[in-house]
Amino acid sequence: MERINFDFILKATKGKAYNIKDFKTYIEEISTDSRKISRNSLFVPIKGEKFDGHDFIKDSFKKGAILSLSERDLDDLPYIKVNDTTKALNLLAKEYLKMFSPLKIGITGSNGKTTTKDLIFSTIKSENKIGTIGNTNNLIGVPINIFRVDRKTEYLILEMGMNSVGELSLLSSTVEPDIVIITTINESHIGNFESFDQIISAKFEILENYKSCYPVLINGDNPYILKNFPDKIKYITFGLKNGNDVFPESFEIEKTFSKIFIDNREYKINVPGIGGIYSFLIVYTLKKFFEKIIEIDLEKGLENFYPSENRMNILSINSITIIDDSYNANPASMKNGIEVLSKFNSRKIAVLSDMLELGKESENLHKKIGEILNENRIDVLMTVGEYSKFINLTFNGEKYHFEKKCELEEFLKKYIKDNDTILIKGSHLFEMFETVKNLKEFLK
Repeated sequence: MERINFDFILKATKGKAYNIKDFKTYIEEISTDSRKISRNSLFVPIKGEKFDGHDFIKDSFKKGAILSLSERDLDDLPYIKVNDTTKALNLLAKEYLKMFSPLKIGITGSNGKTTTKDLIFSTIKSENKIGTIGNTNNLIGVPINIFRVDRKTEYLILEMGMNSVGELSLLSSTVEPDIVIITTINESHIGNFESFDQIISAKFEILENYKSCYPVLINGDNPYILKNFPDKIKYITFGLKNGNDVFPESFEIEKTFSKIFIDNREYKINVPGIGGIYSFLIVYTLKKFFEKIIEIDLEKGLENFYPSENRMNILSINSITIIDDSYNANPASMKNGIEVLSKFNSRKIAVLSDMLELGKESENLHKKIGEILNENRIDVLMTVGEYSKFINLTFNGEKYHFEKKCELEEFLKKYIKDNDTILIKGSHLFEMFETVKNLKEFLK
């Protein structure tokens, strides 16, 4: 980040300064993690579900912080008092971003944000670009990514996620994106909302501060988006169906990649499944309609592109194939993973945990996954968790259920044999990526 002074921070956060005499040192880093503090840092304590960052303010100063935001009164440390540190962090990021002029691309949706962000990042020609790192797409992560911007940055490509009403409203105010992409809207996180209509409304919060002259990219195959999209905002549609502004003539899903035939050309993306095809169509739309402001090398970008870790990674270890889609799960991404598994000519094993945050729809949506497994002729199912029992209940093939993940892993190691293909997937809280790691170590 570019360094900023005390007055800038005070004005941006709209706070009140305490224990400040003559603050002339520039802030060179902003951190919300007291374990990762460097010299001349501003520490922003965040209240979380398990910890309150305010309890670590003193530790942050010992490690190099010279200033802190705080909702509490502090006795002898220099700080700026604010009502809400999360909102203050976003206010600071908003003002910081105004110092520069990158093209800001905001991506939201129930599925496909990370693959889309990664593919856009891979295909944009410029080296002066910044994209969301890891899973930092929330009210804390988005500002932290913004602070990575400097005077050289030409493109800022941000995933913008949400788990509840109001989050995208704040993020859209922070980022004020020039281009907005809505990948899709489905039942993901429905347990956090009163209804599916509320999910749709919450997703469209990203448009509350949309002042750009550019049209929004939306999934034209998704009836919920088309039906509810604001009348006054222009849009371009992408999708698999004829009638979208951008759609393929045909496509093929292979074991480890997908082919897309569009405008009399063939393209290959190193991601199997419908999700990867939609991400390709988004980038193709950017290239086709935004070529005056975004320089994209589609062929080179596709050649060098591979999905992020734990997101539809196809791993071959000895004679075993692991489909590692373990990072997270909702009904749509579960369906996509199962369809990829079905492409393999081997014994097909699905290792699945619960899909969380589905509320009163949990039982029904898990049962539907069992039906999808049946439709795709999956051979073996192994499940762990409370709601995955309903997947197990609906599945007609060979099946096993476990109360503990460690029990599943030990059984899986003894059960697998040469040439098996194994899909491993589940909600992030279950850390199924650890199951992938343990299985990889066992097979090696």
